[in-house]
Amino acid sequence: MNIQSLQARHGDAIHLRVREKRNTYRNILVDGGPQDTWIQKGLKNKMESGPLKQFIEQIRDRKECIDLLILTHIDDDHIGGILKWFGQVIQDENEVLAKDLVKKVWFNSGRLISEYFQQPENEDNSLVLQRDDSFDTSVRQGVDFEKYIEEHKIWDRRLIKSGDVIELFGLKFTILSPTDDKLKKLLSKWEKEAPIVDTSGKSDYSDSLQKLIETDKFKSDDSVPNGSSIAFMVENEERKILFFGDAHPQPIIDTLKKKGYSAKKPLHADFVKVSHHGSKKNTNYGLLDLIQADNFLISTSGDEHGLPDKVCLARIINSKPSANLYFNYPALADEIFSEQDFMDFPDFKVCDAQGQIEI
Repeated sequence: MNIQSLQARHGDAIHLRVREKRNTYRNILVDGGPQDTWIQKGLKNKMESGPLKQFIEQIRDRKECIDLLILTHIDDDHIGGILKWFGQVIQDENEVLAKDLVKKVWFNSGRLISEYFQQPENEDNSLVLQRDDSFDTSVRQGVDFEKYIEEHKIWDRRLIKSGDVIELFGLKFTILSPTDDKLKKLLSKWEKEAPIVDTSGKSDYSDSLQKLIETDKFKSDDSVPNGSSIAFMVENEERKILFFGDAHPQPIIDTLKKKGYSAKKPLHADFVKVSHHGSKKNTNYGLLDLIQADNFLISTSGDEHGLPDKVCLARIINSKPSANLYFNYPALADEIFSEQDFMDFPDFKVCDAQGQIEI
């Protein structure tokens, strides 16, 4: 197994590459970052390929495919880049259409949730493919995303929820979140997460790890879209990786406990993608106590929502003193940790997650 966290700014776009027998490779993509992860403004405002588009072109050039695309939830910083890719039209022979490269999609659409609970769908949850290069998300052009993936027979069209166990490509996926309760709330009215304009979200960077540990008080995330986020464990005979998306901690805790894990009998994981870009509201000691792991991935540039919160990282380090904290924007760690932090906690390390990491 190899894992790569694309530089998707404040979002997630994570590639898991798995080698099967006879050197056959499977590619799993978890989310696609915000829309400028696909195409972005470069020098002199000229549009150029973003990290997601460059990655997709590499997959095509290797004559491989995206065997599984997992869209954890409907927040823009996770699905915006995918909508831009799926919505593109052929402009030249080098374009890579999603329908030709993606073989299977997991996506808990509003329509699917509505059918499951036999309740009216919240129209605000609908996703429309953008057919232009506009960065104005209010421009609703193109076709319905669900219709597209259904017509091209790449949508698994099953509700992915906690407790499910799915076997694919010699891998076992154990779904840890969302619960029925969290999914049902998505049918009610919700508001998109608003960007943080000021830098107050980074106010704890000046505090030491020791101080944050001593003064820590946990309050859980109450975002409805985050609560609906798919979190899962993927494993083969040798490795276990935890992808927490933006999920709330309690559903994951409850599912792990139902699976027989406890503080005395924790889950041994080789790698953990930390929930919600290291938000202090999505990782608590109750969750960390159930996991024995050394490697933790923080996926964010820190440029919009003020994440990660240092207190979240303090919890990880306090719980796992030898933790390796992987950043896909490693320079961000220089803003967070002081010399005193490394003196107080000498065993944790900051690692670079920009390239492929062998698990």
